[in-house]
Amino acid sequence: MTNVNLSETAPTQFQDIGGVSLAYRHFGKEGAPPVVCLQHFTGTMNNFDPIHTKRLAQDRPLILVDYRGVGRSGGEMPDSMPAIAADIIAFVKALGLKEIDLFGFSIGGMVAQQVVLDAPELVRRILLAGTGPSGGEGMQEFSPEVLEIVNRPNSTQQERSLDLFFSKSPTSYAAGKAWLKRIAARKLDREPEAKPQVAEAQLVALAKWGAIPATDRYGDLKKIKQRTLVVNGRNDIMVPTINSYILQQHLPDARLILYPDSGHGSHFQFSEEFAEEAARFFAAA
Repeated sequence: MTNVNLSETAPTQFQDIGGVSLAYRHFGKEGAPPVVCLQHFTGTMNNFDPIHTKRLAQDRPLILVDYRGVGRSGGEMPDSMPAIAADIIAFVKALGLKEIDLFGFSIGGMVAQQVVLDAPELVRRILLAGTGPSGGEGMQEFSPEVLEIVNRPNSTQQERSLDLFFSKSPTSYAAGKAWLKRIAARKLDREPEAKPQVAEAQLVALAKWGAIPATDRYGDLKKIKQRTLVVNGRNDIMVPTINSYILQQHLPDARLILYPDSGHGSHFQFSEEFAEEAARFFAAA
């Protein structure tokens, strides 16, 4: 592999899934199951960390994909995780893929869990970052702290991302600013920001996912037999960190990494270390 970061140059392509086209980028070393990467709340392909994608692409293909209605994908964003997962499953099958790995961040991690539940034969391994199980702790709605940041007047998306994804320490904030610089490095063929409909639909999907069932609260996790790596920061204010522990305790074959002095975007803060952990996880026999 060259030192060219393909996340900055790989062209955006489009795949039809029954009358709607999903925007995606496909790059990396062929020969292994591709890692399909699923993004966070209102996030697009632009938001994936180039340090992660460059490292993983040395070993295997990567597929970054935007949900229906996000970026340049057609249609409107669905308002449930099963509907979003159905699109991803249709997308994977339309590409002719028989086996994939999944890397889901935040909402992407919830979609990844649903994909595995609905099409277990497609998925080999799962990496879940900054996410939680259906019916998890504090997941029915955002906390007052998060809502204050999201609705803060006269703030930019970048400023809100820093406060939502990183801790308040100077070290964490500096790492957040470095991440923002990295994801802005791609200058051409960038995805447009998500439309208001995306946030509205994803909030409904989150509320449904976070609803606590009357019985067998984490029963679905026992059905996910694939090896899983769960990653989060010490204090995730968006998807409370306790949910990462719950995932590790209830998934049959899960490992857990919690990074210090960090939050929802811990894998961005510890980008090099995480990239190596992710590469080892996907490469291990």
